[in-house]
Amino acid sequence: MNPADTFKPTQTEQASLWWVRLREDDVAPEEISRWLDWCQSDPANLRAFERIESLGGRLAALDAETRAGMVRELLGEPEARRKRPSRGRRYLAAVTGFALAAGLGAIVLTGANLWRPGAADPAALQSISYVTHKAQIEDVSLADGSRVAIGADSALAVNYTQASRNLQLKDGEAFFEVEHNPDRPFVVQVGRLKVIAVGTAFNIRKTGDKIEVIVTHGAVDVEDGASQLAGAAGHSPGLPKDGVIRVAAGQLVVADRGSPSLTVRPADRVAAVSWRTGSMSFLDEDLGLVIANLNRYAGREVQIADPSLEHLRFTGSVVQGHEDEWLAAIQKVFPVTARETADGRVLLYRRVEAADAHGPPASL
Repeated sequence: MNPADTFKPTQTEQASLWWVRLREDDVAPEEISRWLDWCQSDPANLRAFERIESLGGRLAALDAETRAGMVRELLGEPEARRKRPSRGRRYLAAVTGFALAAGLGAIVLTGANLWRPGAADPAALQSISYVTHKAQIEDVSLADGSRVAIGADSALAVNYTQASRNLQLKDGEAFFEVEHNPDRPFVVQVGRLKVIAVGTAFNIRKTGDKIEVIVTHGAVDVEDGASQLAGAAGHSPGLPKDGVIRVAAGQLVVADRGSPSLTVRPADRVAAVSWRTGSMSFLDEDLGLVIANLNRYAGREVQIADPSLEHLRFTGSVVQGHEDEWLAAIQKVFPVTARETADGRVLLYRRVEAADAHGPPASL
């Protein structure tokens, strides 16, 4: 039996290998997504990665001779000083030694990849993931001075290299205030979109397959992978010839599964970030999307029990902590009845007596 089939690398080994890979310049967004999946699959994975990252930071502060000695000690322990392990254990030890040595060696032996004259300050290199929980908002400062407010139940991966600042919003919402640096692009991958900051502050909300980007200051360039694929046989009507659209302050760009092209329209910049102060604003949105965003912040889960209610259109605001009042209000303007279950969830059913289930948007 091949030992590789029996002994799997530990979380520390995997974290070490991820740490090395994410500090390279050619990391694809798909690889960052796999790393984020790994971090989210087990809280211990994220803790292991954070330990390796912390170790790397401490080692970077040591002198070169001390660091080199640590690597020699890790790789050169005399075989006679320990009992001979089983074949499987020898395999696992080899994997461990390679993974941890790679993490140390990235600092000691390939320091040019971490810093060289004219490159980004080592303090501005960063690989980290942020995962917020239900009803939790987290404000973070990134290594380059940029700031991000991360919404509830959201996941953001950050990978800063010398050449670029790469982030991925896997789900949820985040508001970015970007430190300008034209020589080091700030790029956020979110679903099918790539958002490139141009001296900017902007908000991204991803709910299922729907992505909304609202620029509050400056501008962003938006590249749509789906539109480019749709236009492979000819030019896509959703994008200009260079495959990128520029979105200015006060504009909203929307990508949805139902449309191969992007929609750009004016937007309320204040309402776009109202979630940071406890209120969510919606303009002519599906009730299903409103409920999905409500559930990221509300104390009680709300579910649509009748699928025919999903596409009722809603315009208005939901104030965090006042979801019960909002539920009472929508029952007056929508053909909806709310029922609480024994486990505390709220289910929305269609009222049979309603005459028109698809009337004009409700304004609350």
